[in-house]
Amino acid sequence: MPADIQADVQQTVEARPDIVRTISLPHKSVLGRDVPALEISHHVRDNDGRPVFLLMGGIHANEWPGVEVATEFAMDLAEQDGRDPRITALLDRVRVIILPVVNPDGYEVSRGGRIPDKRKNCDPTCGTAVDPDTGSDSAGVDLNRNFGVNWGGVGSGGDKADGDYRGPKPFSEPETQNIRDLVTGRQVTVLVGLHTYGDMNLRPPGQNASPLTPDEAVYAELGDQMAQANGYPSKLSRDLYETSGTAEEWSYHTTGGLGFETELAGETNHGPFTTSVLDQYHGEREALLRDAEAAGNPRYHSRITGTAHGTLELSKPGLHSTMTADGPFTWDVNPSIRPGTDGRNIQESWTLTCSGRTVPVTVGRGETTTVSC
Repeated sequence: MPADIQADVQQTVEARPDIVRTISLPHKSVLGRDVPALEISHHVRDNDGRPVFLLMGGIHANEWPGVEVATEFAMDLAEQDGRDPRITALLDRVRVIILPVVNPDGYEVSRGGRIPDKRKNCDPTCGTAVDPDTGSDSAGVDLNRNFGVNWGGVGSGGDKADGDYRGPKPFSEPETQNIRDLVTGRQVTVLVGLHTYGDMNLRPPGQNASPLTPDEAVYAELGDQMAQANGYPSKLSRDLYETSGTAEEWSYHTTGGLGFETELAGETNHGPFTTSVLDQYHGEREALLRDAEAAGNPRYHSRITGTAHGTLELSKPGLHSTMTADGPFTWDVNPSIRPGTDGRNIQESWTLTCSGRTVPVTVGRGETTTVSC
């Protein structure tokens, strides 16, 4: 992680160790860097059933403002807890995980000035050959085309030299593997990726040929709430341009958690700090608070209640999370009924393991079901 961002992260952890902890993600970057995230919540070390809001910055190396906004939001939450009643209440209900820099290798090359317009991650040749016309290099993979839903589709390149090169296979890169493991091991009910620049709040689908999602009404509702806060219009992702293999679309179709991409305002990917970050932070802060509150609102996800003692496990193929209960419990989870890419819901059930036995749990968005353990 770049030194300035690392210093801010460390300062936040040291100032509020009671509510902030560092999560060391399992995969180092291509060039061997650690990729830490911050978890911010009351009772941050408890394994309870609260939902997760995940905020990510810096998946594209040259989009510096997203890194700054994500880091500032983490510091803001930690500083205002106990002072701002809204933030204090939020951290009671929701676990906020912030990954400031998804792509630390590329960000270091871009922010350090070697290749300011570098977009992709790195490979061992990173920064050794710069295209004089584009100011970029061909090394690496566009991480936001490397996820496992609609991978290889329209709006992603198949040639290594392409600026949106999708990689040789889904999740070929350690940086996208980190997000995959983070999301599939938790109940991430709302996910937001910060990008520049487009002045939009974007939701799936990313392809002109794809139907609207089964949750279009809910998606549009929350997107409109974001738009009221940050002033960027709420649109379908394909309204900006077509994309495939993105983090937000993968997360939604894999887990049912609502995934958004916010394109911050600007005229370049990394304009002056004042206009790119400071001038728009107030509005974006409000949008992110609304996103985090939506992550804790059971209208947007599902709930499982019951009484149990010990560790509970919830799983579907590719998904697995746990919580610890000691009596009556409420587990905020994503729906078992999964949204398909064809615009229809897929009828699936969670498998809940408790008290040494398994219980199938079928629950839709906005529903609560009670189980007997």
